[in-house]
Amino acid sequence: MPFLPFSHILKIRKELRGTDAEVSTWGCDNYNDRAKQWSDTCDVDIGAVVRVSSVEQVAVVVRFSTDHRIPLAVKGGGYSTGGYSSAKGGIILDMSNLRRVHVETSSHMVIAEGGALWDDIDVAAAQHDLAVVGSTLGQIGAAGATLGGGYGWLSGQYGLAIDNLLWARMVLADGSVVTTAADQNPDLFWAIRGAGQSFGVAVELAFRAHSQSNPVYAGTLVFSEDKLPEIGFWFGFNLQPSSIRCSIVVIVFHNGARAAGETFFSPLLTLRPTLINTQMLPYDSLNSILNVEDTLIRRSDFTGVDTAYHHEWIAGHRKRLSGSNIALPLDIDFVTSIYHQFDEFLRMFPEARDSRLFFEFLPNLQIRKVLNDATAFASRGPYYNISSLFRWQAASLDERIQFVQTDMMDKIGTLAGIASKPNYHVLTHGTGLYANYAANAPVKAVFGENVSRLQEIKTKYDPHNTFGKWHNFDISA
Repeated sequence: MPFLPFSHILKIRKELRGTDAEVSTWGCDNYNDRAKQWSDTCDVDIGAVVRVSSVEQVAVVVRFSTDHRIPLAVKGGGYSTGGYSSAKGGIILDMSNLRRVHVETSSHMVIAEGGALWDDIDVAAAQHDLAVVGSTLGQIGAAGATLGGGYGWLSGQYGLAIDNLLWARMVLADGSVVTTAADQNPDLFWAIRGAGQSFGVAVELAFRAHSQSNPVYAGTLVFSEDKLPEIGFWFGFNLQPSSIRCSIVVIVFHNGARAAGETFFSPLLTLRPTLINTQMLPYDSLNSILNVEDTLIRRSDFTGVDTAYHHEWIAGHRKRLSGSNIALPLDIDFVTSIYHQFDEFLRMFPEARDSRLFFEFLPNLQIRKVLNDATAFASRGPYYNISSLFRWQAASLDERIQFVQTDMMDKIGTLAGIASKPNYHVLTHGTGLYANYAANAPVKAVFGENVSRLQEIKTKYDPHNTFGKWHNFDISA
């Protein structure tokens, strides 16, 4: 279907008549704002944007899309740079009105609606001295990040977000609503923990919460190139606002007192950073250190939110997120070569100066305690994620910049990743690709030996591939 026919727009409006769902199409005053994507590379002509405010409305839109074979994209936080939140000629299911969070203190459980951002969850939980394993960015959608795995600041203590997912309510392709947990629809629960975007719309997620009454020591340290051989932890490369030379940025986090944090990170602090921006923070503010702007209005344990992005956060930039992996021990000559390649890229494309590349050395022993076939998530192994977010303005540069990014990620994975190590085996050591960073990668490369089981479950729950926007388990091929 090249574009949503007007007759279908009339039908979906009719099916939602009497509800507070909002259908925006060409000619509506709010169409452009609601169709807008975080990355300009994902802006395409949309047939309709349906902003829903109930599970029942979600079910109507999903069933309608399946029955009429209309391309469907689910937009929670809208953070995707791979086009997963957009559907050319089709329907965007806008979840931004489904962002309430409820905290059950007696059971240490946090229940979030499917459109909630991590900021929503962090703030609600913190009011009860609790925390949830979430993302390292507060502005992104919790459902999408979780269903793909979910790395966060607390992963070293408690594992991935999916390892702390207790149950989820899902709207399936036929519009039915089911609860899935270890003892309810266990095959679906296995699949959504790592590949969930391909199986339905998560309208509610229940997370195990952990006690977190203390503030945390966190922030950023900036170093010059000559300090690279002595730096570990989580570090990356970017341009500081007033600099013309690529800097090394280290993000530090210690779940404890300042003195303990400074002692732990003393090997870095004694290297005399050019900039130190560390402080004691309440945990619910931790994710803001990588955010552009805090858009959350803080209220009780049911959060009210400002659904609009900050202008600088969304408009006027083309963005692409990509990833790889790197294994220890680090070859400092190789890492230095990547630094110089990234620095050269920034010099060659000055408008890409806001791009960044991170070596995410988050502790992963807790993550690796879970086997790679215990859930759909198949990237648990003795390596660490690499993430790169490239950002530019001119569409004419798309192909060149994306080529540089892909080449850099492939180079790191091939020469310094887990696949370069002797006796490497996917089932034992993981695929090395984090699904949320691996846009357009073959599903076998991301999910490894789990692909065949995922395709079987896909046949059961989504036989017409309604949810094929993310990693596509094409069962008709």
